[in-house]
Amino acid sequence: NTINFLFFVCHRALIFPLLIREGKPTPLFTFVLALLFCVFNGYLQGRSLTTYATYPPGWLSDSRFITGFLGFLIGMAINIHSDHILRNLRKPGETGYKIPRG
Repeated sequence: NTINFLFFVCHRALIFPLLIREGKPTPLFTFVLALLFCVFNGYLQGRSLTTYATYPPGWLSDSRFITGFLGFLIGMAINIHSDHILRNLRKPGETGYKIPRG
């Protein structure tokens, strides 16, 4: 679903980076390549979902859509929780790599 996709992309591309504690700086070239990839990938997927995909009548009430949407919500909640755990592994001022334990 387009809304799910947009929510996930906005969280991953905008919200998550703003919440990350300071770490090692990212090289400009790497940043530009990642940005170009995300923009191009987002455009292609968004274009496909809005222009070329066909949606039959009643697709919003179809059990496959509802199951997929619930799966998306559960997965997104797990993703956000996991991001929170990873962000809090480093103490303020630390820049090293941390691996979660337990």
